[in-house]
Formats: sequence, C-alpha cells, structure tokens
Amino acid sequence: MSSRKTGKPGVRAAITAAMEAKPEGTAAPSAAPEFMAGAFEMRKDGLYRKPKDGNDGAMWLCSPFVIEAETRDPESANWGLLFSWHDRDGNRHEEPLSRALFNGECAEVRARLAAGGLTMNSTPAARQAFAQFLNICRSPHRAVCVGRTGWHQLGPHRVFVLPEQVFGAHAERVILQAEERASNLYRSSGTLDQWRSEVSRLCLGNSRLLFAASCGFAAPLLGLLNEDGGGFNLRGGSRIGKSTALRVAASVCGGAPGLGAAGYIRQWRTTANGIEAVADAHSDTLLPLDELGQVDAREASDIAYTLANEQGKFRATRSGSGRPARRFRVLFLSTGEIGLADKNAEANRPTKAGQQVRVADIPADAGAGLGLFEDLHEEVNADGFARELRRVTALRYGTALPAFLSALDMVLRKNPDACIDGLRERVGTLLREWLLGVPQAGGQVRSVGYRFALVGIAGELAAEWLVTEWPPGAAAAAAGVCFRAWLAERGTPGAAEDAQAVRQLRAFVARHGSARFEVWADSVQALPGEPSDPAHPPAERFRTQNRAGWRRWQMLEDSRHGWVYFLTPDGMNEALAGLAFRESVQTLAELGIVLPSRAAADARVGRVAGRHRVPGQGQVRLYELAPSLLGTEDGTD
Repeated sequence: MSSRKTGKPGVRAAITAAMEAKPEGTAAPSAAPEFMAGAFEMRKDGLYRKPKDGNDGAMWLCSPFVIEAETRDPESANWGLLFSWHDRDGNRHEEPLSRALFNGECAEVRARLAAGGLTMNSTPAARQAFAQFLNICRSPHRAVCVGRTGWHQLGPHRVFVLPEQVFGAHAERVILQAEERASNLYRSSGTLDQWRSEVSRLCLGNSRLLFAASCGFAAPLLGLLNEDGGGFNLRGGSRIGKSTALRVAASVCGGAPGLGAAGYIRQWRTTANGIEAVADAHSDTLLPLDELGQVDAREASDIAYTLANEQGKFRATRSGSGRPARRFRVLFLSTGEIGLADKNAEANRPTKAGQQVRVADIPADAGAGLGLFEDLHEEVNADGFARELRRVTALRYGTALPAFLSALDMVLRKNPDACIDGLRERVGTLLREWLLGVPQAGGQVRSVGYRFALVGIAGELAAEWLVTEWPPGAAAAAAGVCFRAWLAERGTPGAAEDAQAVRQLRAFVARHGSARFEVWADSVQALPGEPSDPAHPPAERFRTQNRAGWRRWQMLEDSRHGWVYFLTPDGMNEALAGLAFRESVQTLAELGIVLPSRAAADARVGRVAGRHRVPGQGQVRLYELAPSLLGTEDGTD
C-alpha cells in the first residue's frame, strides 16, 4: 500500500492489505472498522502503525501477537479479546482481556501483556496507537468467557471450568476470564499413578487424612446436588498434623512449583472483603484455609458467613448504581488450635447456631496417641510420617481432581439426571445409617451430617473410578468417624441454640452473681463478726451496680439453704444476647432451667416471667432460675 486511496472501496482495500502481512507461525488479527482501516500492519517482527501519508517511517508498537477470538459471557455481555503470543524464550502465552480495559492508554492491558513477555514500545505516541488498534480489533471466531471456576450452565450444556481445562461439551470454546490476573493454583506435578501410590495410599488407616483428601473430591458435587457451601475445621493443639492433613487435601486439587501442594493452601489471615476474591478463585473446588487463630477475631464470623452464603457484598459503582455481587460455592477445610466459638469469644461475640452449622469443628486428635494419625505406614513415629507426607505432597499434586472430573463428566454425559439422583440417594442412605443410633437428631445435625456424608460418598466415587488406592467403604467409614467425633464434641444432637441458651445463661449468672444481683433480704442479715445462721445469707461486702436481678437465700428442695436467682427482663435479654429471645426462654422453661410463674393468671396466658413482690421494690416481673443451673454441666440434675 504505497499510495493512499479514498472512499469506502479504498478503505476496504486498506483493511485487506493491513491484515495480509502475517508473522511466521501466527495468524494476524481480523480487521478493523472502516474509519481506521489500513492504519496498522502486523509484520514478522510485530505490530506497526503506518504513517498517515502512506510514506515510510511506520512506528513499531509491539512484538507479534494473535487475536484468537472475541469473547463474551453467556448473556452476550462483557465482550473481550483472547490474545496469544510467544515470549522471547519461545513459550506460548494466552490470556483473555475485557474490552472494558481498553479505555485510555490501556495501561493495565499493556502491563498484563508485558508481564507475559510481550515486548512493547513505551513512547506516548505508541501507547496511543496501540490503544486505537485494540479498540478496532475484530475476529470471526467466538469464545464464551466465564468469570469464575466451577460449574456453569451454558444453554443446554453443563461445563466445569478450571483455568486451563474445561470438562463437558459445548459448541464454542469456554475460557476463564477473571477480573484480575491471578496465578494458576491448579497446576500439577507428577502423574496420577504416582499420586495414587505415594499420597492416597498413605491416607489408608487414617480417618482424618482420608476425610481431608475426600473433601477435594466432594467440592465439585455441591453444585450438582444444589447443596449449600460450608466447611470443616480440624481443631487441636500445635504439632499434631493439622497442616499436613491440609497439604494432603490440597494435593488433590493443585499446587505451585517450589511449594508443592502447599502452594494451593490459603490463609485465614484476611478480611471478609478479601476472602471474596479467594472464594471466587475456588468456586466449586476445595478451599483449604490454614490457622484460624491468625484471623482478626472481629472478622472470623463474617468470613465464615461469606464463605457459606455463596456471595459477597453488594457494592456501588462510581455512578452509584449497584454492582453485581460475586457469587461462588465453596467447600472449605480449615485448621486451627481453636474453633470459631473461641475466636468469637475473643471479640466478645456470641456464636450463633448458624455459624456452627456452617463450620463444623472436628477434633484433630484421632485418639490413637499419634496426634492426627492412626497408622504410620512403617514410619518410626508420627513426626517421621508427617515428614514423608510433606515430601510426597511437594512432588505429587494436581492430578487427582482432573481425573475425578473427567470420570464425572463421562457419567453425566450418559444420563445426567440418573447420575445426580443416584448421588443423592447414596448420600442420604449413608446419613441414615449414621443416624440410626441418634433418633433424636435435629435439623442442624442432619444438615451438617449430610455434608459429612457427601464427603464420604465423594471419596467412594474416587475409589470406584480408580483415582485413589482406597478399598470400597474406606472413605465412607472415615467420614463416619469424623462425623461422630464432631457430634460428640458438639454435645447435643438437638438444636445448638438450646445448649447455647443454657451455656450463656449459666455463664452470665456465674460471672455477675455477686456484682449485679442484689440480695433479696426478707429479714435482718447477720452482721460481720456475729455467728452465722444458715437461714440468713452471708453479709454483703459491696453495693450492687447495674442490677440485672436479685438473688434470694432460701431453703432448697434438698433441705439445704442456697441462692436462687431472679432475672429482670432486661437482664435476661442481656444474658441471651445473640439468640432468639422468646424461643430461648421457652426452651429454658421446657428444660426446667427457668421456672414457670406460680401465679394463676400468668399460667393461663403461658407466661414464664412471674410477678414477685421484692422488699423495697413492690411487684416486679422476674424470671426465676432453677438452683441446679450452676450445679451441673447441662443445667439439669
């Protein structure tokens, strides 16, 4: 194109000529709109901007690249371009970039391409010309972009997306196009056979290791079964193998060179806002979180809710309109020397039943005198076994999950409905077997138990599909051991709010007994130095401040004298902070912790708080507590 043509025919000819020159081994990008045609030329050594007068002196912009396809999401929005190029070492790179980044001088686009080894001209004129070129690029090829890992429904097709792999059939290429560039956590090292023989084999005989590895296979099943996210926390003392179990679980999914499976593990030390991006990168896959104790106590419960509720916060754009919240579904496996309830206590926050359902604490100590382990597989001691597990997970990782997803995809393609129904039936059957000895199990226990059973069945599928070296029944049995350990730690098969109400009320009375409960004195008390009389309470030493109720020295049912506590409605509200008040009071009454009112009028309307005539106060409505509240662990005889 040595001469300049005008008019639409000339513009079209310029478009064709600009795209004809191609670097060796690549395909040039498709054409531009008519008003910018002929301005750019892709040569063997890169992209050029031609001078406006058509003479020599074209400006080199960057080394060669290819526009493989134009991308857009399933709703035909969020359009972008899929770039590919070779760095100076000959390595091929590929990255999708949103057209929303092409405004201005495309600083972020240039930075991301340059980070992949694409050499660029940094002069202001070159930057402006490069931005112009990006905005006019077109391609006849199309690809569907999705913003997160995991399951996506694309028309009639269901696909599972990882950064460099897609499982499931679709008419177009499907690629992961995240908002921000992130390292690929799902890398692999070694072969599946090596992982099976060197990692999965060592899990045998160790309930916590089998369960941890099975979590890696269970995460993709949540979306198939339409189950909510949630997680488990391996809680126990230092140096008993918790982090080693987390590495075993991570080795199922991925890792990083130099770090091994540990490169896949994330840290609890973040914020509720920061965890959204982490969860987005682990959607429908396992999210391993190390050391709960490191997180700010004020953030712990918010993070747990964010992970389990499957979406982030709604935020405003610069214009003030709402920005769509991030959505994800994760199964997380956590470690910590403490549990979520202990972390909440640091921030003086109550632990709600919903949090306990979302994060199930599993005692990390397996009770065999070997910390988290039960079978050392010929190692001399637990420390040596942990070292061996760390060694093999540093070398073998990231091959099991793709193999599991490939097998799952094959089953789904044959008959997806039958596959999903069969999974539900297997999980439900396993849970029913576990609950045969727990007939009084409430809805919360069944909900958490279902998650345990899902992990067990996922491990069984991995064994059936030869992803692991586990015999039939091993994974389900390990999940059952962990479920029973969680249930024993929980202390009740009923609703957690019931036990929580008793614990909070007992703690409140024990903490404030002499400081905030004024003595209910019907007669003159014994003075200091005088002989004590069991019929009279001990003499007061301090004046009651911020009164929460009264305490009365009276004869109890066993003919001994003791304190009986009466709480005001405000005091009871404070004691049960964080719980549903009416339901908690009714539960305490049913358990005999709060005694029903003796007044006939109150009994007719079902009131728990009764009217009492307190000396010097007149009639006051109070909650009378059973003396046994402070005497036994559960508040009952």
